[in-house]
Amino acid sequence: MNSRHVRLLAESDTALPPIVVHRGTMRIIDGMHRWQAAVLRGEDNVTVRYFEGSEQDAFALAVKENTTHGLPLSAEERSAAAQRLLGSHPQWSDRAIAAVAGVSTKTICSLRRDTKPATAVYRVGRDGRARPVSSADGRLRAREMMEKNPQASLRTVAREAGVSPSTVRDVRERLRRGEHVVPQNQRPESGHRVDPPSATLPAKPADQSAARAWSLSKDPALRFTEDGRCLLRLLMLHRFPAQRREELIASVPPHAATAVSEAARECARAWNAFADRLSARHGEPSRGERR
Repeated sequence: MNSRHVRLLAESDTALPPIVVHRGTMRIIDGMHRWQAAVLRGEDNVTVRYFEGSEQDAFALAVKENTTHGLPLSAEERSAAAQRLLGSHPQWSDRAIAAVAGVSTKTICSLRRDTKPATAVYRVGRDGRARPVSSADGRLRAREMMEKNPQASLRTVAREAGVSPSTVRDVRERLRRGEHVVPQNQRPESGHRVDPPSATLPAKPADQSAARAWSLSKDPALRFTEDGRCLLRLLMLHRFPAQRREELIASVPPHAATAVSEAARECARAWNAFADRLSARHGEPSRGERR
């Protein structure tokens, strides 16, 4: 309480705004100086605006009100309020907490990193919309969708996977380059399964050959020509680790097993023919001629 400010309010002839009171506890949320000024004037009644909600939300409102009018909170008080808000509202975004506490978003980022509040899967922004903290799940769903339907548009995949089209575009580019679809800084430390890229799996001889093939994605002669990019995309689409292969096999219903097997063999025959023609063109022995 600032006694000088109370006296100034008591001596003022203007009507004071209503104080804000938490109905559940009857605690004053905003207007303590106005209430004390009314007492100093000898008044029996003050105008009240009641707040319905939890004590945590009442505190958030108190901080918000005290950063926009009346005596401003000090830097230390704002920082302490922000830290408390991180504990009571971990689901709020950094920008939302910064707007309430009257500090910078950078300050909230630093406090969140230092205090490590309860982990929230979603964060609510200033617009009231909930957004996932990490897009890891959505990226994995986008990868699966693109594997099943390579011709699907970015917007279709984004809508089904629950991510933005720009995220889907990034996933596609990472697949093309043979990289993990989830960036390192978005991979959870525990409690969340994220398949590692096949290049980091314990490699069998066939996987080693595949890893050599994916290094071609860095070759400018392929990356910067239309046919080269088409070839790289086809190679990426037909590459998957052993674990993923078993998952896909398990997903095939019994009535479609024969048709899928024949289609897979046809793809294998087409790629074998492609490999033989390519080897013959450059004077290398085909696979059947090697010993």
